[in-house]
Amino acid sequence: MLLNSPRIFSAIPRRAIQVRAQSLLSRSGSGAREFKVILDNDTLYVDQRLAEALGWTTATQAEGVSLTLNGWAPHYFAITRTGTDSDLLARGTVESSLNPRVQQILEYLKYR
Repeated sequence: MLLNSPRIFSAIPRRAIQVRAQSLLSRSGSGAREFKVILDNDTLYVDQRLAEALGWTTATQAEGVSLTLNGWAPHYFAITRTGTDSDLLARGTVESSLNPRVQQILEYLKYR
């Protein structure tokens, strides 16, 4: 069966897998937190704790913080600070989701 073949994984560079895994492991250990946000027209309003978690400080209040929204409908959407390990991980997740081989693997793993 194609899904059991090691050749599927050989298409993914080992370095890319290591970088993404390292990004997951390098978190500060603060864990996931939930925040209430308000969307009004095209503006998402957040509280100060969420703004700070995304990199905002009083020193950056004038110029702001660049954020990136990545998504893979309908399963995955992430807002990250642009250029961070989290941003690279989110982009990589979306790029991988478009790869037919990755889709096959995910479909296979869904029923394991």
